[in-house]
Amino acid sequence: MNGQHTSDVLISVVIVNYRVPFFLHQTIRSLSHAELYGRTEVIVVDNASRDNSEEVIKREFPDVGWVSLRENVGFGKACNVGARQARGEYVLFLNPDTMVSDNTLRECVEFLRTNESCGLMGPKVLNPDGTLQVSCRRSFPTPSVAFFRFTGLSRLFPRSKLFGQYNLTYLDPDQSAKVDAVSGSFMFMPLSLFRKIGGFDERFFMYGEDLDLCARVTLQGKEVWYNPGTQIVHFKGQSARRRSFQSRVSFYQAMILFSSKYRHTHGSFLPSWLVFVGILLQAGAGMIANMFSTLTASLIDLIIVNGILWGGLVIRFHFSPLQDPYASKDLVTIAGLHSLASACFLWVLAYRGIYSKERYSTRNMLASGFAASLI
Repeated sequence: MNGQHTSDVLISVVIVNYRVPFFLHQTIRSLSHAELYGRTEVIVVDNASRDNSEEVIKREFPDVGWVSLRENVGFGKACNVGARQARGEYVLFLNPDTMVSDNTLRECVEFLRTNESCGLMGPKVLNPDGTLQVSCRRSFPTPSVAFFRFTGLSRLFPRSKLFGQYNLTYLDPDQSAKVDAVSGSFMFMPLSLFRKIGGFDERFFMYGEDLDLCARVTLQGKEVWYNPGTQIVHFKGQSARRRSFQSRVSFYQAMILFSSKYRHTHGSFLPSWLVFVGILLQAGAGMIANMFSTLTASLIDLIIVNGILWGGLVIRFHFSPLQDPYASKDLVTIAGLHSLASACFLWVLAYRGIYSKERYSTRNMLASGFAASLI
C-alpha cells in the first residue's frame, strides 16, 4: 500500500515494465502526487527486464508491489498477473511511460460512479509537446474504417464523420464521448468487471489487447468512454523501441487475431481471406519502409551475403561433376538461390535486432549469421 498506509484500497494501479526504469520512475512519482494516492496501491509487473528497474523504484517508493517474471510474457498476460494481486474496487492499467495529472485518479472514480453504464474509461492523452495523441479514442478497425485509415483518407479529411472514424478526429477532443475503444496506455475500470470478463486475452502478446478488452466490455452491455476531464502525458513506444522489429510483427499478428475474432460481431463484411491478405500487404509495406531506414547496413549485408554465396558455389561446383549454375547461365536457378539466401539472412538479422543500436553486438551478429546459415 502507498500513501497513508490504510487498508482501504480504492484503486489498484497495474504497470507492466520492460526496461524503462527512468520513465517508470516518472510515472510512479506523478501518481504519488495525485489525489486519492493514499487509497491506491501500485503493482509493477516486470517483464524480465534484467536491469536495475526494481532498485531504482524501491529506493524512493519502497511500498510499491513488485512482481518479477522470468520471461517476457507480453503485455496482456503480465497485466493479468498484476490484477490477480489487486485489492481495489477499481483497477487502472497504466503504461510505464506516462505521467498522470493531480486530479486523474479522483476524476476517474467520480466519472465511473456518476456514469453507471460506463464499464471502462480513458482520459485525454497528450504527446510530450502538448498535442493530442489521436489514438486515445478509436473505432474498431472494421474493413471500411481500416481502408480509410490505410489509404490516407482519414488524414486528408480528419473532420469527416465518414473518413475520420478510426481516430474519431471529427469529435471535439475537449468533450467526453462514448467510443469503441480507448488507448491501452491508460484503462480504468471496476476490478469486478475485469475479472468477470476474464481479464486480457493472453493470445495478444503486444498490441490489440486494449481493443479486445474494450470489445468484451461492450459485449457485457457496458460502455467505453473517452473523458477529457483529466489528461495524461504519454511518451509513446518507449518499451517497444527495445524490440522494434518484434513489436512490428506483434502489431500485425494482433490485427489478424482481432479481425478473426470479431469479424462477425463488429460490422465486418469482407471474407476472412481478403482481410488476411490486406493485413499482409500492409505488414509488407511497413516492414519494407522500416528496412529502408537501415538501407545502408542492409545493402552492405546483401553484398556480403551474395558475395559469399557466389564464391561458395563457384568453389563447390569447381570440385563437383554437377553443372555449375553460373556456367550454365540458368538465370532462374541463380536468381532463386540469391533471393532465398538474401531474404533469409536479412529477416534473421532484422528479427534479432542487428539493425538496432540497443541490441547490436558482435556476439549477436555471429549468432544471427549462424542461425540464418542453418535455415
